Amino acid sequence: MAALLIGLALLLKLTSAHFSVEYPYWRGDSYSTQYTRPCGGVNVTNNRTQWPLDGGSILFSPSHPWAITYINLGLGSDDTVIFNISLIENFNQTGNGTLCFPKVNIPPELGLTAGSHASIQVIQLSELGSALYNCADITFSENAELLSTDKCANSSGIGWEPLGAAASTPPDTGVGYLTTAYPTFMYSWLSALVFIWLWN
Repeated sequence: MAALLIGLALLLKLTSAHFSVEYPYWRGDSYSTQYTRPCGGVNVTNNRTQWPLDGGSILFSPSHPWAITYINLGLGSDDTVIFNISLIENFNQTGNGTLCFPKVNIPPELGLTAGSHASIQVIQLSELGSALYNCADITFSENAELLSTDKCANSSGIGWEPLGAAASTPPDTGVGYLTTAYPTFMYSWLSALVFIWLWN
């Protein structure tokens, strides 16, 4: 019985560990290492996506019913990049499939110029409370364009919702809301109960 419960807990953890960044193109397949900060265990690459100077599209594919999500920016071109610029503050992604932000604005005070290198970091805190990481490397360009509406499309039943008091004033990202409430503590409490049961 104990082995079965351990197996179920591990299975829940593994199934919550899978999300990918489709655009800008992610650094690479990090499915087995997404618990490794800051970029899911994948080092910076030379495969950089051209991204508009004032902000661009972000498309990613979560595979869990909900996750508290952060999207950050780090300036630079190597693995010492610090992701200290918040592009989208914490929000609750709901549903799985693909989720696209048509345009995520860059703070104008950064004074970026064409050719500057940076990396985008997506963090998801899953239903088990574990943090998952992925990164995409970009080069800012005056000629880069946003994703077309046919490519920047949301799956049916997926959405996002800001956290906290600002929830009634969403940023203008073109992404709709879902009002479905998920049992946010269900999986965490299940894991805690299994842990307590096994070690008592």
